[in-house]
Amino acid sequence: MNQKTKEYFEKVDKKLIFRQRVFFVIITIFIIIDIVNVINGKINALLAISGFLLTTVLGLILSRIFKIHWHSEKQKVVSRLDIIGVIFLVLYIVIEIGRKWFLGHWLSGASLSALVLIIPTGLILGRFLGTSMKINKILLENEKPDEK
Repeated sequence: MNQKTKEYFEKVDKKLIFRQRVFFVIITIFIIIDIVNVINGKINALLAISGFLLTTVLGLILSRIFKIHWHSEKQKVVSRLDIIGVIFLVLYIVIEIGRKWFLGHWLSGASLSALVLIIPTGLILGRFLGTSMKINKILLENEKPDEK
């Protein structure tokens, strides 16, 4: 294990690392399923890619749900849910519950099912990327002067 990886595991809270690993596994599985759906013609590739990109950007915005910061006593990157994050979380749940009904006005059958799977894929990828960027930024900001 190289020094940077070792430092990452020492300076990032275990719960945060676990959440990122779970996101990574889910994203990998969902992307494989999404690609199979496009190859099998269940959804148009342009619709799939545009939906994926749009929801990935939305996921980056929603990565704000968890406030990630440096905990000076623990000397680790930690996260917590803030009030704006709670509001985003509630809106996210409402959108997730109503997406099939809303999208059902334009799509049906296999296309609707495939798009309904693409949406969380992009959202989770966006949250994963947003969280990763925040963790890396905080780690860089809190490097000791002799480590830079």
